Order: sequence, then structure tokens, then C-alpha cells
Amino acid sequence: MTRIRDIRLIPLAYTMDGSKAYGMARGKTAKREASLVEVETEDGVVGLGEAWGPPKVTAAYLDLVKEAFVGRTIYERELIWSDIVSRRYHLGLQNQLTACYSGINIACYDALGRTLGVSVANLLGGRAKDKIPAYASDGYITEDPEGKLPTQLERVAEGGFHATKIKIGLSPSSDQARCMLTREILGDDTLILVDANGNYSVDLALESMARVKDVGIHLYEEPLPPQDVAGYRALAKRATIPVAAGEALYTLHDFARLVYPRSVDILQPDLTLCGGFDQAKGIATLCQIHNLRYSPHCWGSAVGLVAAVHLLSSMPDYPHSDHVPYPRLLEYDVGENALRDELLATPLKPVDGEVTVPDGPGLGIKLNPEAIDRYRIDR
Repeated sequence: MTRIRDIRLIPLAYTMDGSKAYGMARGKTAKREASLVEVETEDGVVGLGEAWGPPKVTAAYLDLVKEAFVGRTIYERELIWSDIVSRRYHLGLQNQLTACYSGINIACYDALGRTLGVSVANLLGGRAKDKIPAYASDGYITEDPEGKLPTQLERVAEGGFHATKIKIGLSPSSDQARCMLTREILGDDTLILVDANGNYSVDLALESMARVKDVGIHLYEEPLPPQDVAGYRALAKRATIPVAAGEALYTLHDFARLVYPRSVDILQPDLTLCGGFDQAKGIATLCQIHNLRYSPHCWGSAVGLVAAVHLLSSMPDYPHSDHVPYPRLLEYDVGENALRDELLATPLKPVDGEVTVPDGPGLGIKLNPEAIDRYRIDR
């Protein structure tokens, strides 16, 4: 049977020494946290997903919606979700309710794949690729003398990545210095991506772009806050570097506000908060319709990372056929994070800048029980 018997959360947190805190222009953190979501069917199959954000808030939303899922089938996930958000429309979509459902949605796909004996990539459209190229997400803002930018970039070079993303957004002059140093250390053949995490206004973003343009920047992520839809529209008319956004956007509704005015060049949904696989597939269709690029955001646990790998494996290269100028890139965060490195019995590690799509039914992963016990926290 594919009916849902139960939905459970595994709240997790990994806390570093405060001196090792790292992050972005808008702040640093010494804690990484996420909620794993288990969807159990009546025949005992357990699917696994991940919900972004504070576990206690996720747990509160699960208490609100769990009853709507139990007794229904894993095939009905979107019907159930639509009914919930239609009835409770005052709650909105840009919140932990959508993140909670994201974990449920991913877990339903995993349970379905395990039930049918096929991988999630095949459920999504077919396993078109066995290896997914990744960029190293590093170059964080940090006060740790041993974790300054040169040390982080050396780690990227040793990891065999052909592309890397660094954090900028402190000021246009700082952006220029950080980008020049990155190019100097990694050389001319590495794709360099930058991320301001929405810390700029349009004028500052344009000044920053002018200062870093000669370094050869592949894309400029989140120059503006996600709420500044008019700003993205204005920036698109003058930007000299391709603009990416989406990690803080929820569901197709948010993405459509940027796509229809063609305000960005690359969409970056996070499967653990945008609504899971079904919403991510819809966002991919938006990209296909409007001929935009697509690169999922990943900054949580290994489960969300694996989900993004399966999604990218299933996506066609449209509009390309034999010649793909730039492959779709997986974000692989290389900052200190035990929830990425230790949760799986077989960790997902890049080799020469590529991540292998796991074999086996569903997501093709097994949890490491010792790590789960080590990082589990109270709800």
C-alpha cells in the first residue's frame, strides 16, 4: 500500500566553536541545522526528505498539517498541499510551512521510488546523467584567521573543482579585492561565481559589477534582497554580469515574479524550501519556456544535496543537444558541516568536480545511525 501511516521529523543541529563561524555579507553562523522528514507508508516503506530551517518551527507546522496527509497516498501529495494552502491562505507561502511540505514532498518521492524499485531521477523524467558537475561554494566571510579567503581557495583547488563561488557584498571595493585574489589563486580556467546575499541596492550592485567585471565573473548571485522585485527588473536592464536568484524564493509564485519580466538569467530554487520536487520541476519548466538557466541552491544536509543531484540528473539540456556551453551546476558547499559529511552511510563526495548520482531505489541513500544520534536535538 502507498497510503501514509505516519510522518516524523528528525531535528538536527551541528554547532561549531564560535571562532569558526562563517557566512555572508549579512552575517555569520556557527550552527548548521535542518529537519529530516520520514514518510512511512502502511506497508512499512520509509521515505526520506529534508526541510530547511529551524527544526522547532518545522515541527510546529508539521503538527498543523500532518493529519491531512495520514491515510492518503503518496501519489496525492500535491492535491493535499493545494488543499492546505487554499484553506489556510492567510498563512501565506513564504514561510516554514512551505519548507515543511518540501521535506514531505521529497520523502514521498523517495518512498515511491523505494516502493517501485526505481530511482527518483527516473521518477522525475529519466536518469540522463550519472555524474553531475558541481561548483565549490566557499570563500565565506569569516573572522577565523585560519579560515581566511586564501586558505579556503586553496582547499577548493585541492578538491579538483572547476568552478567556485565566493561571498561578496561587504562593499564594491571589497568585492573587487576578493575577486582579484580568487582569480589569482585559482587561475584563468576556473569559473568564478559571486554571491552578495541580497546586501545591495541597485546602484551599489551596478558599482560592484563594474569593479569585478574584468575578473571574468560567471554569474552574480542575489545582488538584491529577494523582496526587491522592481529592483531586479531595473538591474536587468543595466547588469553587465548574468544575474542569479532564488534560494530565498518559495513556490512557482515567487519565481514567476522574476521570470515574466525577465529580471534574472539563472534560477536557483532550493528543493528543501521551494516546495520539493514538484515545485522544482515547475520552476524548471518556467526556465525552459523562457530559455533561462537553472542551478539548484544547496546549503543544508546531505539529504537535500542528494535530492538536487537526482533532479539535475533527470533534466534535459534544452535548448542544447550535442554542444552544451556550460553544464547545469550543482552547488556543493565545502564549509564545515557535519550534516553534509556524516549523515549518510556512504557520503556524497565530489571527485574531480563531479558528484555521482546514487544507485538504488528512491534517493539511493541510507542514514548513518551513529551520526543521527550524535546530532539529533530536542524538538
